[in-house]
Amino acid sequence: MNFGIVTIIGTGLIGGSIGLGLKQRGLATLVIGVGHRKLSLDKALEIQAIDEGTCDIGTAVERADIVILATSVDLIPGLAKKIVPSMKRGAILTDVGSTKGYIVSQLEDVLKENGDTCYFIGAHPLAGSEQRGVEFALPDLFEGSICVLTPANRSPKECTKKITDMWNALGAKVKILNPRAHDEIVAYISHLPHFVASGLTNVINDEYWGYGANGLKDTTRVASGDPELWASICKQNRLALVSALRQFSEEIKSMVKEIEEGNDNKVLERLQRAKSVRDSYLK
Repeated sequence: MNFGIVTIIGTGLIGGSIGLGLKQRGLATLVIGVGHRKLSLDKALEIQAIDEGTCDIGTAVERADIVILATSVDLIPGLAKKIVPSMKRGAILTDVGSTKGYIVSQLEDVLKENGDTCYFIGAHPLAGSEQRGVEFALPDLFEGSICVLTPANRSPKECTKKITDMWNALGAKVKILNPRAHDEIVAYISHLPHFVASGLTNVINDEYWGYGANGLKDTTRVASGDPELWASICKQNRLALVSALRQFSEEIKSMVKEIEEGNDNKVLERLQRAKSVRDSYLK
């Protein structure tokens, strides 16, 4: 299985891991990395995540069979508008953004404006860490993870299959959802946990952190994620995130009330239910 020439725009943790995975598995004829800093491209070349590196985004996409936008979500629509006119007919554009409703709607407009000469398959690999940078990239980062695809309405089924095959070959299990369903799900399983961890971090007195052990580190780990990236995610998935945060807020209010009233049985039931759900998830 070979996916031809693959251009990855954004050679950080996710983009670099895709490149490493493609190259080490022999899945691409050529992997081209695009970045705005030569230093990051040099790092990607050094760890062999890409075969070529360039800051010239136009020439980097001209030869590509697949172009992957591995940047922050706020940059994806603008980059697509810039590169689609340079992409060859029949090429596939995809992304790794953790929001889908806004991105898919924007890119469908971009493709329509350019006569649908290439196709867009939205993607979101549910893998990664709070770290950024290609130095943290791993060839097996996606092994055993889920990658959600949200194909654009006009994208042929063979394009969806090709991107499905690529993610399967990288070790991910593919699920296909519409953009709205994707955004609602990730609001609860990804975006809400980040904002809860950030909120928890913000209420802990600075002098208390010296007493924290692994439990605190585990609970607040994702709060170390890039703030600008998460602000962009918040902006693009605002409605679903607000709904999730409100539901969480109601849960906290109920818990506070039960603790204040000394309703120990209710508190125990709440803790037992949470433990049961979490333990089932880990099986």
